[in-house]
Amino acid sequence: MRVMFTALVLLLAGIGTAAAQSAPIKVATLTDGLEHPWSMAVMPDGHLLVSERPGRLQIIDARTGQKRAVAGMPKVRAESEAGALGLALDPDFAGNGRLYLCYSTGWTLSAGNRLSAFTLQDFSLRDEQVLLDDLPGAKWHNGCRVRVSPDGFLYASLGDATAAGGAQDVAYLGGKIFRLNRDGSIPADNPFPNSPVWSFGHRNPQGLAFRPGDGALWSTEHGPDTQDEVNRIVKGGNYGWPLCRGTDPCPGLADYQPAKAEFDHANTIAISDLIFYQGDAFPDWRGDILFVALKTGRLYRLDLDGDRITGHQILIDDDFGRLRDIAEGADGSLYLATDNGEDQILHLTPR
Repeated sequence: MRVMFTALVLLLAGIGTAAAQSAPIKVATLTDGLEHPWSMAVMPDGHLLVSERPGRLQIIDARTGQKRAVAGMPKVRAESEAGALGLALDPDFAGNGRLYLCYSTGWTLSAGNRLSAFTLQDFSLRDEQVLLDDLPGAKWHNGCRVRVSPDGFLYASLGDATAAGGAQDVAYLGGKIFRLNRDGSIPADNPFPNSPVWSFGHRNPQGLAFRPGDGALWSTEHGPDTQDEVNRIVKGGNYGWPLCRGTDPCPGLADYQPAKAEFDHANTIAISDLIFYQGDAFPDWRGDILFVALKTGRLYRLDLDGDRITGHQILIDDDFGRLRDIAEGADGSLYLATDNGEDQILHLTPR
């Protein structure tokens, strides 16, 4: 593997005054030859399952970086930001092989998105069960991150599919975060009767993560040209788009939830996926948010005091181009997926 050592320096924005510290890491290329990897899931054996936006799934050996394609992928609409997108493993994946995949359907004039469950068996997807179909789709703003909550519900985000005004309409499924039972049925305690919608007023939420301990849901969301957001997602919350954005106040908008932080008020970083770090490899980061960005090619670490973000550290600063996804391995090491067209999976360990 090609190895690169990166000395890291704390850089703070106007959201806190945490003391500066160094945070050295070792960055190695686990594998390359990928094309727009979008989502990674760490399998029970430690290997990575990776979706590639053009419509592929790969299993990557975490020891050698060897790739093996998964057969049985459905037909995917791959154009611009559409394609094979978010994926998540069922909590019982080791026994049932069940996984969840969000992918784009149709073609430009009849674009859509779909959330389905599959069984992975013998390096092949089988037995597709469509959970949500005919979701709004477009060339841009498709989302779609997928996560299973600690209490066993399936969550997925969806962008506004370039129909910004629809994000405020609960009946329109673009610009939403969904909550489902894992069989695709709608939980009885969802905030809107007979609806998968959990929160609304989103532009293009591309990251979902549950905080250890209290299970609170957090999300990252693309702003249009400024004010990319880090949000804490609450039941029935309205996140403002297109009427309000970032940390701006929004008087008179019912259930409005301003962002916990924005990056930043004058620019966009094209924020992507996030995790709450839980491992032992970087013990000083335990409980912190880590997220990646596309435009700036950065890996960020956020300091938290409850729900308040008090400062941030830039751990990687455009050393590898666009960064799409982040995942934590069983040993606490980290994996990053680049999104440059000729792409790689990076492996981060303590220096």
